[in-house]
Amino acid sequence: MTAFSLAKEGQKADCLILPLFEDEGDKDIQRFGTVVSHVRGLKDFEGKKLQTSLLYTGEKETPRVLLIGLGKKKDLNVRTWKHAVGASVISLQGKKYTSLAMVIPDDVTKLFGTKKAGRQTVLAVGLASYAFDEHKSEKDARVEPLKHLAFLNISGNEKRAWQSGMEEGVILESAINETRHLANTPPTIMTPVFLAKAAQNVAKTFPSIKVSVLGKAEVKNLGMGCFLGVAQGSALPPQFIIMEYMAGKKTEKPTVLVGKGITFDSGGLSLKPSAYMTDMKFDMLGAATVLGTVRATAALALKKNIVALMPACENMPGGESYRPDDILVNMEGKTVEIGNTDAEGRLILCDALSYAKKYRPKEVIDFATLTGACMVALGNERSGLFSQEESMIEKMMKSSVETGEQLWRLPLGEEYTEAIKSEVADVANVGDVGGRGYAGASTAAAFLEFFTKNFETGESAYPWAHIDLSCSYYGGKGKPWIRHGANGFGIETMIEYLS
Repeated sequence: MTAFSLAKEGQKADCLILPLFEDEGDKDIQRFGTVVSHVRGLKDFEGKKLQTSLLYTGEKETPRVLLIGLGKKKDLNVRTWKHAVGASVISLQGKKYTSLAMVIPDDVTKLFGTKKAGRQTVLAVGLASYAFDEHKSEKDARVEPLKHLAFLNISGNEKRAWQSGMEEGVILESAINETRHLANTPPTIMTPVFLAKAAQNVAKTFPSIKVSVLGKAEVKNLGMGCFLGVAQGSALPPQFIIMEYMAGKKTEKPTVLVGKGITFDSGGLSLKPSAYMTDMKFDMLGAATVLGTVRATAALALKKNIVALMPACENMPGGESYRPDDILVNMEGKTVEIGNTDAEGRLILCDALSYAKKYRPKEVIDFATLTGACMVALGNERSGLFSQEESMIEKMMKSSVETGEQLWRLPLGEEYTEAIKSEVADVANVGDVGGRGYAGASTAAAFLEFFTKNFETGESAYPWAHIDLSCSYYGGKGKPWIRHGANGFGIETMIEYLS
């Protein structure tokens, strides 16, 4: 893990990171002002967003300076700052530099506040420096760990706030990177039982968390026919994982977080094309996200009551697999017509949403890599947010902006509810609006919404929101500010939301 500190007089570093705006002078830069001005004059570096230039100073203490562009000052926000920090760290790690220093522009601490600036900077460094390369046999092929980073330009009266922010950033970085690591783990290792043990290991670290794991027999006794229907095609046993963190008032109703835990998704008998089966180890990212959120909540000692529910299984095309045209029965007795076995996430979640009612929750928020349709609509830089609860929407959107993560509200409504009605069962697990495959993200959300109802009254059993995790992982080479694979999206937003 990287060690962070405030810079001391004469401190050495392999490279100094200088973030600069496109449309401003270099008032934060004194020692290397002449060098920077010369490079700017030649137009080799103009401060455009994520533009970089590596300079050699000839100095012993700081032999190199990396200029990183922040773009125009008016466009600075948490997201652009974190991207600039992350991009600079990855760039220098690629050169095997392990000890860095970074100048923090005055405008960053003024805009965000010193504590928040410290937290977000440390978090961005931690997320950028993480690499899932433990399975590379050649040590030289692995990313060199960043050992130390010192921060400059933090004045005396700001030091305490910056230090506090750094400490929170380290806690969040640890929880988010552990979540990323779980999701990046290959499915031969990341089985439902492995995920359950990961939750139990978190509870060993944080005794304030209680973990219960329900096996196949217990799940069957609860009548979770939809969850078991998906699981029955795999040789691996399903696990229903429950994490409880009750540090709030005893009279306070808990927030229940529900996470989809499909540890590998082949599509079942509705088999995915081979090109779309790659990266299906990430189909448990909903579960990993809520696990990481509970871990971070406990590490920060938030005075909240949180319950996490994680149905975990594989979706495989075995001889006992559930089939299109099957009718499965939810734990509350509601029947589901199966139109496609690759619409499995909503099936395991519907039993979890029913189980959540036993807690009489304050609210329920589910996280799921639920639909390709949401990614088609939004790409991989935003995740879809669905809810009929305006107060939850407003607070969640604000939280995402505060953390630099991005949510985008997508619709629920009568046409989507009508689309999932079945001729032979209570609901169907697939539906469309106006054409085959149309509105897939909203009809999937409408399916989940059906199971948030009190079936005796027809009213909502609890306030509910659903996040379709379109931007929870990056394929290919990743992004300039974060490497490929799971990116930990959602945890920081939820901590902001819950705080």
